[in-house]
Amino acid sequence: MSVKGLDTYSNVSNCLTNIKNQGYSFVARYYSKSGNSKRMTAAEAAAIGSAGLKRVVVYQNIHQSYDKFSASIASIEAGDAIGQAQANGQPSSVIYFAVDYDATSSEIDGNITEHFRVLKNMLSQAGYSTGVYGSSLVCKKLKEAGLVTKTWLAKSSGWGYGTSFSDWNIKQGAEVVISGITFDSNTASSLSNIGGW
Repeated sequence: MSVKGLDTYSNVSNCLTNIKNQGYSFVARYYSKSGNSKRMTAAEAAAIGSAGLKRVVVYQNIHQSYDKFSASIASIEAGDAIGQAQANGQPSSVIYFAVDYDATSSEIDGNITEHFRVLKNMLSQAGYSTGVYGSSLVCKKLKEAGLVTKTWLAKSSGWGYGTSFSDWNIKQGAEVVISGITFDSNTASSLSNIGGW
């Protein structure tokens, strides 16, 4: 039986009862660079858990072009993500990382693979697993390369390969509005398979 979730840039602390009452089981929020308003705080993470909802996190700065991926960038971002996870009380679970554009096969095989190799190595040393948010092609190639344990399929059907990838853990869907906050809806096959906590 599938379960429903949401993701958003906004703090959800004040609408958790409405989220739960509408049948959602998990909320995906962001880790990002210092000063970015979309970052989940420790207080928000605690509130989501106290409401009986699973938390999922994705690290994203502006990963919308090929020049945002390299071994050196990944090293900085892995350290940043690990620090935020520890500050938010995230146990050994998954941190997703975004590839938020229509990356080509050669781009994935190049810097994006190097980027995720560094992420995987650094996260595993800190006790975390690596996931990816991206297109069908990104999810497929990084999963087959053994660089990610979980995949989150973006809703951007206009990207190459559309939404044809079927081995996803989370699949993003249509927008919904709850308590004045805009969310993307998501589907997962089960709560135990999304890398949340």
